[in-house]
Amino acid sequence: MVLDTVVYHPSVSRVIKLLDSTAGREKVLRLLQYLCRFLGFQYSILLAKHLQAQFTTIRKVLRFLKPLNHLQAASRFYDNKISGDNIARWCNVFKNVAYAGYLTLDQVNLLRILKLVPVTKTTGERVPRWANWFWFAGLLSGLVLDFRRLYVSQERIKTLIVESQPSDEKKLLLQSYEARKASLRRLVWDSLDTFIVLNNLKFLKYPDGSIGLAGVATSLLGLQDLWKAAI
Repeated sequence: MVLDTVVYHPSVSRVIKLLDSTAGREKVLRLLQYLCRFLGFQYSILLAKHLQAQFTTIRKVLRFLKPLNHLQAASRFYDNKISGDNIARWCNVFKNVAYAGYLTLDQVNLLRILKLVPVTKTTGERVPRWANWFWFAGLLSGLVLDFRRLYVSQERIKTLIVESQPSDEKKLLLQSYEARKASLRRLVWDSLDTFIVLNNLKFLKYPDGSIGLAGVATSLLGLQDLWKAAI
């Protein structure tokens, strides 16, 4: 009876659903990858550094052909020409195209790690740098989109506050507060990822411990979204 209570507990079911998806497993591995990066730097643990490399490789395998998802998303946003917010629409287009480019080049990195393509100056140095540039471009588009959503939700809140507030408008006001909160959360998320990629591109030179903590934070944010979806 006690065992059944544990096995069939809703939280256990959500964990199973989370780990049963490719996105869930990839996000867990991302969390472990950056946690190992932090521990490897902070405490000079050789095992952590080795595990970091292994988790990174497995994540690349799990993301195989994922660029197609972003290309499809970019096409949908582009075709949605009746959208009321063209700034958000084009930000989403550019963001998804950039992520598709990043993940495509990351597949070349995977082939190099698996020794299916030769290690040359292009595959060993240029391709990883180009991949980070695409990631950076996607994050910049995301940051513009975050600020846009934050602005729209804030303006909507101002409009609703000055107007009379029957029950329907109170509901809209609460929704606008939630939209603003979600925009701020996403802004923090994208800012931390931008911090990581700027270090990858050598524009910033923070230690691996700081980069690891930033990666842990964004991984937890991603897992939180997947956890909410796993109901």
